[in-house]
Amino acid sequence: MSFDAHAYHSQKLHKSNYLASHGLLDSIAWQHTSNGFEVANQSDQSPFIGMLVGRVSPFQLKCKPAGNHIKKSISPLSKSKYQFHLIRPADHELGTDFDTGISVLNTLQNKVGTCKEHKNMIVEDVTGKMIRMVRNVFEKRETIIPDSPHGQSLEGAPQLDNETQNWPIAEEFLGELDELKYSFRADPLPLYHDGHLVEPSYVDNVINGAIVEVHFGVLHWHLRDFDSFQANIKKIDILRLGYGHHPSTYKRPHPIDTGSEPEKKKARHEKELTASGSHA
Repeated sequence: MSFDAHAYHSQKLHKSNYLASHGLLDSIAWQHTSNGFEVANQSDQSPFIGMLVGRVSPFQLKCKPAGNHIKKSISPLSKSKYQFHLIRPADHELGTDFDTGISVLNTLQNKVGTCKEHKNMIVEDVTGKMIRMVRNVFEKRETIIPDSPHGQSLEGAPQLDNETQNWPIAEEFLGELDELKYSFRADPLPLYHDGHLVEPSYVDNVINGAIVEVHFGVLHWHLRDFDSFQANIKKIDILRLGYGHHPSTYKRPHPIDTGSEPEKKKARHEKELTASGSHA
């Protein structure tokens, strides 16, 4: 089924957390975290999770299993982040929603910022304004796993999870992954298409150019010379794939699935993906 931008706009405009919804700024405010600030719902002080639609730019797209990691001498692998930039979609209504979302984020930045420079969330160049979306690739474990076979064999000892053990990271980073896997776990980017999680190996390709709905929190830290902001990804739903061809195997089966898709369904996916070369 093709994506209906007008129907989507009409439906989401009434959602209280849609950044283009009327009166949103009256229902949210900044509140303290342990080391900075976060946007929260005024009704119950819970973290606000905003929602906005846009197109994923190829600019500095870093959603492979190593995220934006370059090398250990610059920053440890444990600090790597998934990163992409959300840009204005071509559809008039969704484009207007995007502009409103940018305005809302700008207002929030101005309310808490104390420096002239606001960095890292709203980025602007000759093409216009975009939102840098990020999320940690690795999360610290609550319980450290023994790094020896003997320790892991003890009764009740925590075991290494399959996700981290089989994380499809580039060969050049395997040594660094071995060093951190006992204290950190790999966290797949929560990117979904048709209700299926996209496999980590395919995320960078599948998300490129796609029209997506992003759910995210907004964080702030005051640094010495500037205010740093972060749009922290919670979930991404693909509404329309971008240009290009994608293998039909990029979707992770639902937990209830017992095997691969039937050939008829697989063929239909391949046909739809090949024909998905238009943007909202």
